[in-house]
Amino acid sequence: MMKESLIAFKVSLVTILLTAVLYPLAVTSFSTLLFYKQASGSLIIDEQHKIIGSELIGQTFENPAYFFPRPSLTTKGYEGTASGGSNLGPTSHALVKRIQEKVEELKKDNAELIPLDLVTTSGSGLDPHISPEAAYWQAPRVALYRNVSLKRIFSIIDELIEPPHFTFLGEKRVNVLKLNITLNQLLSSPVVP
Repeated sequence: MMKESLIAFKVSLVTILLTAVLYPLAVTSFSTLLFYKQASGSLIIDEQHKIIGSELIGQTFENPAYFFPRPSLTTKGYEGTASGGSNLGPTSHALVKRIQEKVEELKKDNAELIPLDLVTTSGSGLDPHISPEAAYWQAPRVALYRNVSLKRIFSIIDELIEPPHFTFLGEKRVNVLKLNITLNQLLSSPVVP
């Protein structure tokens, strides 16, 4: 029995070494070599080499001169460690109340029909994208606070619309952080409310 236990221990040790050490090390090294930006979190870095954010996680923007992302589920904004769905179904009173409150808040900006993604969260609660319709809906407010024409804001949105993955997976979308960075690069400083 001692011989079988020693063999089982050696096999377990080799398996742990292969699956818990060597394989993750090889995959991480391979991905870092070939896909450095993605393996590093798809970070957006400014001219002073300061990290602005990630292309993959939303950020809160409260100044009305910027585009707003989808609502976040987390109580800490868009903190990645708090990712997860709300598990609230369409018959949930809490979900209906939260959406109604968001609709009332957004009606102040624009009386038109509000795009669904501006009042609902994504599955992770951290989605950095909004639909082009949600960006166009917010454009009048941004144009007003930036003191530029609505046509100019629309043209910036048009330039930043990302197609569906592989041309058929998902929907067209706009990365809110990239859109707001582009606004800062192309337009004058926003008017502070």
